Amino acid sequence: MHRIELQPAFVVHARPYRDTSFLVDCFTPDHGRVCAVARGVRRGKNNQRSLLNPFIPLLISLQGKSSLKLLTGIETSGHRLDLVGTRLFSGLYLNELLLRVLSEWDSCPDLFRHYTEALGELACEVDVELVLRRFEKHLLHELGYGIDWRCDADTGQLLKPDAWYRLDTQSGFIPVGAAGLANAYSGACLMDIASDQYALPDTKRVAKHISRALLRPLLGEQPLKSRQLFL
Repeated sequence: MHRIELQPAFVVHARPYRDTSFLVDCFTPDHGRVCAVARGVRRGKNNQRSLLNPFIPLLISLQGKSSLKLLTGIETSGHRLDLVGTRLFSGLYLNELLLRVLSEWDSCPDLFRHYTEALGELACEVDVELVLRRFEKHLLHELGYGIDWRCDADTGQLLKPDAWYRLDTQSGFIPVGAAGLANAYSGACLMDIASDQYALPDTKRVAKHISRALLRPLLGEQPLKSRQLFL
């Protein structure tokens, strides 16, 4: 029987299962996304139920022969991150991304570190747009869908601030002749995004547009429910 002991984790989704249990999706560094049964936590005043919420750093223990494990232990490893308003919606967006695009049992310690950092930044006063766009870039890189934000895909030369580019989601940014073309982006704007500089409204708008284009093949046609919270 496969056992996992005291693995760092965050709950990204939980739903009722049978009469007294929950099915819980957790994000872990060594095993990626894992799904487990939290048996009996809906019965009476079970003290573990309150831990099956997002944004609480946890240590979990699992066991079982199949991919669906039994949650045998759960404890906190820190305080719950207090997210409210847009920052709460942003945290839920990150969780839904992980739930939708991560395969089960794929180790991703770097992405777990970036996720933990992103939640910490959302709990502080860091610009939400910076947090989301930076995490999306890390996520795409982890999944093999990242692009080079600093060089054009045709020649490998550094982007030029006075040039214009279109996005090829497979290869990256390709020079175009002039501004004004549909979905053409200025090199200056792309260079700002590459450096995580989002002071200008146009930069934020372009970064969001490009991130959605890159994530679309992974997410498919079903819209993210968390995006509706921002409307």
